[in-house]
Amino acid sequence: MDNPADPPTNEPPQTSGADRPERRGRRLLGVFVVLLLVALVGGLTYGAYLWGLQQDSGGVVDATGAGTEATSDPYPEELAPLIETFEELTEGAVDAPDADELLDAAIDGMLEELDDPYAEFYEPAEYATFSESLDGTYSGVGMELQETPDGLFIVTVFEGSPAQEAGLRSGDQIVEVEGEDVRDAPINSVVDEVRGDEGTEVSIGVERNGEELHFDVGRAEIEIPLLDAELLDDGQGYVELNQFTSGAGDTVREAVNGLLDDGADGLVLDLRGNPGGLLNEAVEVASVFVDEGPVVTVEASDEAETFEASGDAVDAPLVVLVDGGSASASEIVAGAIQDAGRGQLVGEPTFGKGTVQAIRSLSDGSGLKFTNAQYFTPSGESIEEIGVQPDRLVEVDEDEAAEAENGPDEQLDAAQEELRQIIAGAN
Repeated sequence: MDNPADPPTNEPPQTSGADRPERRGRRLLGVFVVLLLVALVGGLTYGAYLWGLQQDSGGVVDATGAGTEATSDPYPEELAPLIETFEELTEGAVDAPDADELLDAAIDGMLEELDDPYAEFYEPAEYATFSESLDGTYSGVGMELQETPDGLFIVTVFEGSPAQEAGLRSGDQIVEVEGEDVRDAPINSVVDEVRGDEGTEVSIGVERNGEELHFDVGRAEIEIPLLDAELLDDGQGYVELNQFTSGAGDTVREAVNGLLDDGADGLVLDLRGNPGGLLNEAVEVASVFVDEGPVVTVEASDEAETFEASGDAVDAPLVVLVDGGSASASEIVAGAIQDAGRGQLVGEPTFGKGTVQAIRSLSDGSGLKFTNAQYFTPSGESIEEIGVQPDRLVEVDEDEAAEAENGPDEQLDAAQEELRQIIAGAN
């Protein structure tokens, strides 16, 4: 993995002098040791990021570590043989390997040893791209991806985006980008290939229901929508939350209070296609509806922390819409509401992402993601590979839904029917 800011040199090794490649090798070594330290010292810290994606997403990502720089001094004694081996090979081996290539192999080896399908190392440019997406805007095609042991899948296609206009759908497996097979490629490299300058196109191949399809998709400036709220014709309040970015809890609370002030007699919270976001925002959103008690428990090694509802919840009748694109933070909120008996879940089983990924920024601007914990619903259940099961199952045929894009929404209709029954029973 060549550092774009410092391309490898083809000059032969020197025996002495200031131009010796040792300086660069030692700089890379510093990054290498920082990476090892992160792997050795990672603990249970929160304020976390739960991303199905995307950006990651997917799963829960420790935000107290996200954007914070790992420290590397002093080096632990147990790393001495590794450091010495790196120096000896880069400085004295016949056909000495390039320092970047050796670092690449070492990092890949460590991540493979973890047997962690979500572990990734981000080059500085890749990490910058990842961070950009967290700001809510980027240049791309308008979809969110989730990496799973079975491959890379589209979780969400944004309304009105080039991806939607081209015909891509939630649930499609990404198998090819620009003619290259990406079935075994890491998510960050695929995201890099898909994103690009506004006005350009990218060729994307997907597998859908056993059939391989290809799409030429335009790139545009994408603004990730946060929330849509409206008072429906029958007097029910509708809140669609698309992600759990910073401020989501306050935004949902404001929208809900506004709808209730406008006379809404019940609420539909739509988490379909929501791939996740910040853990603290998931707790805040759950607290809008759940007055007290646990929202989620996060465990790592022998440590555990339970996050409680903050109080001051609304007591309006509630139905939550979920589907296979509802992941991580969405599953935490749905599970908390269901376990508290606070509302009914309608739709399809959620994605099933119950592990926690920490993200660390390293000293040279690169980044590291790895699984460091798992989370459980208030009832103590893990949703990993299982998901949260709806109280009322309403399955939708994706092909029919795509053909009737502006037609009836069967799941929303079912949610409204369920809400009317709850309201009638309360009166």
